[in-house]
Amino acid sequence: MTLKEVIERFDLLYPNALDITEKRRIISELDGRISLEIFSNYEGNKEDFSGYSENTPGDTRLLADFPFDDIYIKALCAENDAVSGDINRYNNSAQLFNSSWEQYASYYNRTHCHKNTDLKY
Repeated sequence: MTLKEVIERFDLLYPNALDITEKRRIISELDGRISLEIFSNYEGNKEDFSGYSENTPGDTRLLADFPFDDIYIKALCAENDAVSGDINRYNNSAQLFNSSWEQYASYYNRTHCHKNTDLKY
């Protein structure tokens, strides 16, 4: 999924008050977390992630591929609910996001080889 597709899909599915800059920031932080916490532990990982800015093209592919790309929508929902102050909706959105995160991390762990690290005893 691309940066533009995520934002358009989120706007279509969920009424929100987040501006485009804030949505890009949330998506950028999530991809930074994916790069740092998941990809960096495996062989042949994707190149280092440097973030998205307002100048990043909308057709830029995001790091989490199908069928795990709904993680971006769930992250935007959780952030939107937090900003709106609706704690019950936020708790539900955060739980859905955390579940998607765990599923993606588990999938990546099962399908990629860990980096070879030399252990010293």
